[in-house]
Amino acid sequence: MIIAIIDADIIGKSKHRFPNLACMKISAFYKKQGEVVLLKTDFKHLDAYDKIFISKVFTESFVPPFVLRQENVTFGGTGFFYDQAPTLPDKIEHIMPDYHLYDDWVQEKIRKGARQNEFKYYQDYSIEFLTRGCFRGCAFCVNRNYKQSKRHGNVYEFYDETRPKLCFLDDNFLACKDWKSIIEEVKGLNRRFQFKQVLDEHLLNDQIIDEIVSWKYEGDLIFAFDDIDDREIVESKLKIFHEKYPKRCKKK
Repeated sequence: MIIAIIDADIIGKSKHRFPNLACMKISAFYKKQGEVVLLKTDFKHLDAYDKIFISKVFTESFVPPFVLRQENVTFGGTGFFYDQAPTLPDKIEHIMPDYHLYDDWVQEKIRKGARQNEFKYYQDYSIEFLTRGCFRGCAFCVNRNYKQSKRHGNVYEFYDETRPKLCFLDDNFLACKDWKSIIEEVKGLNRRFQFKQVLDEHLLNDQIIDEIVSWKYEGDLIFAFDDIDDREIVESKLKIFHEKYPKRCKKK
């Protein structure tokens, strides 16, 4: 079979610069079955493919309605279904992502004048969720139907030793009861890492702050501030962080 993978966000958002994890996992699964898989960057000539998988993270990334009516098209992701997005089957969810799915697209963008650094997440990072879910149930969030944060697989499912860095997409990592043992596994890989989403400053205490400061962290630590009513507790928690490690805090 010839299978096309469409990341609708790179079509609908010209400056989008982050790979779609579901797309990379679907690609890896079908390549492992011996199928021909390619990244398709438009919605033309869809009848030329046996199967087409379309994923998007952002609701504003436009996909023509006629595309979704094609018999050979399967689509998913929060961009289509928001908090009702179906999950991938375990045999796909827990597979090593195909980190080379975007190679040709990246090189084409660079040839046309884009900067190499724009594509660091496509070339330098192993990417995954260490945990899934959150207990807060914020009405605006795609995770509002979850009741807790749980461990999601293990680090070796997604770790590509040829890539120097790690990027985690967790929604509320510190809320997972197993966060400490998970981060020990991450530290054992001896790679710089970052959480692409925010960390929950409500959960900060001396132990957690000391642990965070020990990380080989890449870039800035980012904490959530979603509700103005939380201002007092947010400021108090960040004050503790600043008092313990003033050199790790920036004022803007």
